[in-house]
Amino acid sequence: AFLMVMFASANRDESHFPDPDLFDIHRSRNGHIAFGYGLHFCLGAALARLEARVAFETIFDRLDDIELASDEVPMLESSLLRGPRELQIGFRPGR
Repeated sequence: AFLMVMFASANRDESHFPDPDLFDIHRSRNGHIAFGYGLHFCLGAALARLEARVAFETIFDRLDDIELASDEVPMLESSLLRGPRELQIGFRPGR
């Protein structure tokens, strides 16, 4: 038998995640497995979360009126990864 793990489809099960293709920063915890689970939980998860928090806090502190510069977001064409190929934004410099 042939088995192919599709990481790009992880955490996108419509029966478990409402609107799985929608990016919603207000979505409540939903049991995703981005950092693994149990014995195989990622040792770097806490550091990755801290880095993301610091990055977003810095961006939102330094930039105002952040918005998408285009209605189209080109996606990666990959069976391994899922996400935008690029994300063009517009903003005003903050403080």
